[in-house]
Amino acid sequence: MRAAYILMVQPDKTEQYRRAHQEVWPELIQAASRAGIRNHSVFMHGRTLFVYVEADDIEQATRELLAQPVKKRWDAYMSDLLEPGSVPLEEVFHME
Repeated sequence: MRAAYILMVQPDKTEQYRRAHQEVWPELIQAASRAGIRNHSVFMHGRTLFVYVEADDIEQATRELLAQPVKKRWDAYMSDLLEPGSVPLEEVFHME
C-alpha cells in the first residue's frame, strides 16, 4: 500500500524543519520499521511538504506507530514547526 499527503510548515520554520529531518531520531525510524513502514519520504517545496509512505497495511502501521512513545515525542517536537492538518492525496497512477 502507498499513501501520500500534503502538510505545510509554519512561516519562518522551514530551516528548523530541514534541520530536524537531517537528524531524525534513530529510535523513531526503528519504531516505524517495526510497525511495518518500509518507505517514508518527505519532499519540500517552499513551505509545502509532500509526504509519501509505503507499508503492507498503512492504517495498521500508522496505528502501531502512533501508539509508540517516541512517535508521540516526535509529534510534539514537530507541532511547533507544522501547521495543523494534512491533505490526503488520491493516487491516480502508479508504475512498477
